Amino acid sequence: MVIWIIGKSGSGKTYLAKILNKKFNKKLRKIKLIDGDKFRKSFSQDLGYSLKDREKNSKRMQKYCLVNEKKNDLVICSILSIFQKHQKENRKIFMDYFQIHIAVSIKKLSERNNKNIYSKKQYVVGKDLSFPKPYKSDITITNNFSKSFNIKSKKIYKKIYEKINKSN
Repeated sequence: MVIWIIGKSGSGKTYLAKILNKKFNKKLRKIKLIDGDKFRKSFSQDLGYSLKDREKNSKRMQKYCLVNEKKNDLVICSILSIFQKHQKENRKIFMDYFQIHIAVSIKKLSERNNKNIYSKKQYVVGKDLSFPKPYKSDITITNNFSKSFNIKSKKIYKKIYEKINKSN
């Protein structure tokens, strides 16, 4: 199964991925956690942040997830994922796919600015580049950076775990 966690930068994708990874680690053996920022540093250093380069990086992550899913790993991937065509492809190429969209207003992200991304001048998704509505997310949650996000993550884990058990 591939769990594809999407949202704007700073929305909580990596945070949620780590929570899910920790919870699934207690029940399952083979889990592959793929963080978009770390993936870019390891496999896409040759790319910038233009739309064309972002698309190439997204395709690389998609292929990497596919390789790991074929090894029967549970793949948890946190990625901006601004290309609906990749989200549509994911539903076709992965054996089992679960998409989570974390919605946060650009105002909230700019105020929080935890990675200093929103003070940069160009190529910021949600500010300079559009963040299109995701294609058919299985779950969309709003993160207002409160304790309720942890409660929501428990519900997400439960829903995914139930889906995994039905598949087996």
